[in-house]
Amino acid sequence: MAPKKKKGKIVDWADDEHFSKDRSIFYIEHTTECPIFQVKADECLTFFQQRIPEREFQLVRNKNGKQVPRDGAFEVCISQNARTSEHELWSGITRGPPRRDKFPQYEDLVSDVHRVLRKFYPDKAVGIDDDEMDM
Repeated sequence: MAPKKKKGKIVDWADDEHFSKDRSIFYIEHTTECPIFQVKADECLTFFQQRIPEREFQLVRNKNGKQVPRDGAFEVCISQNARTSEHELWSGITRGPPRRDKFPQYEDLVSDVHRVLRKFYPDKAVGIDDDEMDM
């Protein structure tokens, strides 16, 4: 029998103890029917942590387990921080088969992520030049 995984403590990133206006949140709803959905959620977070290293990102899966994910779901939303609204970046719910169509090309989401990050703090450069925004 495989050992049981310990569940980590669920953190409310919006409460006073954990809140940081410099921490953006990726909300990913993903099905648990296949492990690749969890891997792709981790890949998404890692991609943006490497692509925009001057910004802190946190991944919240399925509303910290409070949301039952829809079958075949892989949806990516971002918020500037834990106290701002979520903005949908990608929905794979109606995509596929094949399963690979359910997942975004992360590079295609970069301009949308920058748009959301600049919406609240336009005076702070967030790893992109104005020339790149026009593309």
